[in-house]
Amino acid sequence: MKIDCRDLTCPMPVVETKNALENLNEGEVLEILINSSVSKNNILKFLTSLNLNPSVEDFKNESYIKVYKRDINLNQANVNEYNVLFLKTDKIGSGELGEKLFVGFLDNLKNIDYIPSKILCVNESVLINTDENHKAYKVMKELENLGVEIISCGACLEFFGKTNELKIGNIGNAYEILNELFGKAKIITL
Repeated sequence: MKIDCRDLTCPMPVVETKNALENLNEGEVLEILINSSVSKNNILKFLTSLNLNPSVEDFKNESYIKVYKRDINLNQANVNEYNVLFLKTDKIGSGELGEKLFVGFLDNLKNIDYIPSKILCVNESVLINTDENHKAYKVMKELENLGVEIISCGACLEFFGKTNELKIGNIGNAYEILNELFGKAKIITL
């Protein structure tokens, strides 16, 4: 089966890939054409999360992903509940106080009993993970070093022109973020 995911916005390339896999029999091949590096990374991350081994060929401004379907569960969910911090901005409230509160809260996550397993960053919060001079950068890096998985929205990074400047964590997508928000995780928002 071949699908054309060129010019689709996030999360549609991953959704189209998932839908195509659902319609394939074990052993059949899925071929995906894309023209966005963010979409390419999102699809590869999704396929890898299913323990599939995709191959990639790059041509000028397009990529071609090929994967063989194996026996997989496309609706995998973690059985155990875990904590996820969902960040939509880089401050709590506004102004200097909002910035200080935000950094203080993040910094104190290291000291609590139930540290989040993931931090999902969308909107302006992705900028923390691209700028070493951001007031919360050091704290976010410390959390990553403690084993917290940091995921920044790829569409948000692309919007701000920061896709190639990510220094903390990995690029995620709307499909992945929504799976976390509506999965087994306990979601906390600052």
